Amino acid sequence: MKRLTVKLVEEIQEATRLGIPVEAAVASLQSATLPGLVEYGCLRWGSNGAVPLLPKPIVESALGQALMQVRCDLGFRSTGPPKPRLQRIDTQAVEFYVIDGRSGEDEEWAQFETRFDRSAQEVGFSPKSAHALQGALHEMADNAVIHAEAPVGILVGYSVEEYMAMFSVADVGIGVLASLRSHPAYGHLQLHKDAIRAALHDGTSRFGPNTRGLGFRQIFKALAAQWGHLRFRSGNGCVTLNGHGLDADQGQETFPPSLPGFQITVCCRTAALADSSDLI
Repeated sequence: MKRLTVKLVEEIQEATRLGIPVEAAVASLQSATLPGLVEYGCLRWGSNGAVPLLPKPIVESALGQALMQVRCDLGFRSTGPPKPRLQRIDTQAVEFYVIDGRSGEDEEWAQFETRFDRSAQEVGFSPKSAHALQGALHEMADNAVIHAEAPVGILVGYSVEEYMAMFSVADVGIGVLASLRSHPAYGHLQLHKDAIRAALHDGTSRFGPNTRGLGFRQIFKALAAQWGHLRFRSGNGCVTLNGHGLDADQGQETFPPSLPGFQITVCCRTAALADSSDLI
């Protein structure tokens, strides 16, 4: 079964850049991962619709229907009614939220975070681990609100299944490199992948060294214990870390086609089961 993953999104983007038709390949897709769906939305926005709409099997899947609930330029609809309000205590297998110029501190956002926390606990995470995941989602979404300068809403989504919890935060703003280079202390940065690595160190921020940054080390200490698989994509840089260390200079670098903004995915498991990359 053909599945839309982040790797396939990159391949579709590269084919489009080279003028290779992708309509048949996209039409054959039967399912999608959470980050694959999110990054495809960023690709469609960045290409002004040059890549095709996703096919019916994805739109009608649980993941697709959850995305259909939100009004978002990076999703399936940018018009129509806002997302229906859910009960605070309801757990969800998959859910999306759009931060559209607000601080991400309102009641609905707090309820979204709470549902993620409780949903993670429901599939086997301890309260401590679920709280750490929820804290990471909050920190990374807050970072996007502060730094992205995104022209459209920031898309946040999570999904859980037995022994696994994942979230993605995506914006199509100025990207990490431009954000950091707006401060003289980071004017030496030239490559997107180096900007990503710099941003993952504590205290690195467009406001200058030793100011508000991702607080990455504290976040990663919690996630590493949960067999974390973390992906950070901005511009034509991508850094993936797999929970084996706390150093942002470790991990795998790849160089996908350039995409606007900053896209983050975190996937954690409750045990050392199959490689999480199959869910990314």
